[in-house]
Amino acid sequence: MTESRTSLIVPLMKARVPAEVQLEFPLPAEEEPIRDPFAGDLYITYALELAGEAAAGTALRPEPGGRRYEHIARRHCAELGIAPEELRRAATVNLRNLRPDLRMSWYPDARAVTVSLGEGGLEAGLALDDGFLEKLAQDVEGDLVVATPARDVFVASGTGHPDGVDKLRWAVERVWSEEPAEGEADPAWDVPSGHLLTRELRVWRGGGWTPLAAG
Repeated sequence: MTESRTSLIVPLMKARVPAEVQLEFPLPAEEEPIRDPFAGDLYITYALELAGEAAAGTALRPEPGGRRYEHIARRHCAELGIAPEELRRAATVNLRNLRPDLRMSWYPDARAVTVSLGEGGLEAGLALDDGFLEKLAQDVEGDLVVATPARDVFVASGTGHPDGVDKLRWAVERVWSEEPAEGEADPAWDVPSGHLLTRELRVWRGGGWTPLAAG
């Protein structure tokens, strides 16, 4: 590995799984993917995003668009020359650098927006980007509310927009049902199996995330 490969590190948001479906034979400590807590039942792992590459001795999971993700364990940090505690910052910066085609689509009937990073997805990782969140928060009333029902979905509104928050709940149920309406073209509904995260809405307040109380 070379130093330039640190630019390939991206965040992968994941949901905790019940103990009964965890690996029966855990990986050795040096091979265990690094996990950082995020909020509630979500956590962050990190991976090298490889396009059409093969990595000897590793199991790479193919994704739409030909991308493959090699999860980063502590042995990778040593090889890459990066400390584990620096992964989150590097992955957050890389996500925006690797996905320059950020698009925002506001719903016509409610103050809510779907954010897309174009081909490659990983939109849920935007919840780590304080600079982006601060800018987005200026476009809504009250505190920023975000739904990340799947790894490749990011929908936002504000606590001052009850109709927007209702739209977020609607979007979450649409993603989890995986039953888009006929003619639906929004890529938010095209969720690969295994990438679902949470139905919970979260409020960004004081630089941290808390669950949105049911209203």
